[in-house]
Amino acid sequence: MHTDEEKYKRCVEDIGELLQKAVRTFQQLERVHIKSHGFTSSQCHVLLELHKHHTLSINEISEKMKLEISTVTRIMNNLVRDGLVVRQKSLHDKRIVEASLTEQGMAAAHKLQGSIEYYYQNVIEHLPRGHVREVMSAVERLVTALEKANS
Repeated sequence: MHTDEEKYKRCVEDIGELLQKAVRTFQQLERVHIKSHGFTSSQCHVLLELHKHHTLSINEISEKMKLEISTVTRIMNNLVRDGLVVRQKSLHDKRIVEASLTEQGMAAAHKLQGSIEYYYQNVIEHLPRGHVREVMSAVERLVTALEKANS
């Protein structure tokens, strides 16, 4: 018979293995659906955030991506260099630098969004019929637990 402590230890091991497998699977998503477009995952996320919100300050991007401002600045420098993003001072506060997509950036973000949506549609098709909401709810609870564990 297994003690509660042994069962708990097994759960800890199981969740660790499951999370590691999920991370490796998402890394494959990055290789196939993001890097094939010529972007790093961080560049992709910046492009998609700007596509979604149109204009964001560097601080807002930093908060959304949970990255240091210096890291976001480095990512932005490459996207600006490649003609995908423009930076400008905020009309409301000249101390704030805002970023938005160029036409080329919009086209790239649209392609990325389509590729990622295709992947997620494929994921949904492989879930048991009638269980999509149940899986989404479980993933939401898992993400909440992960966020709390990181704070």
